[in-house]
Amino acid sequence: MGLGTENSGSEGDRTMKPGDKVMVPRTGGGYSLGEIIEIYTDGRARVTFPIGNTFRGKPRPLVGMGYKTVKLSKLRPVKEAD
Repeated sequence: MGLGTENSGSEGDRTMKPGDKVMVPRTGGGYSLGEIIEIYTDGRARVTFPIGNTFRGKPRPLVGMGYKTVKLSKLRPVKEAD
């Protein structure tokens, strides 16, 4: 468990933190809206996101939440409306 918050510069100087909404890259090539739940010191983050009919490229009979560890540079920050 780390506390690093660097974003590898892919989104400018924006610092990501737990609780931030992000677009999470999916195995199939698309993105899903998700949330950062933890940031590690090695430039990766643990994220959660809703999953539908597929997860890790395979059919999934139950809808639920997915969890994965992703490089911060692969996440797209979502600006929340005021």
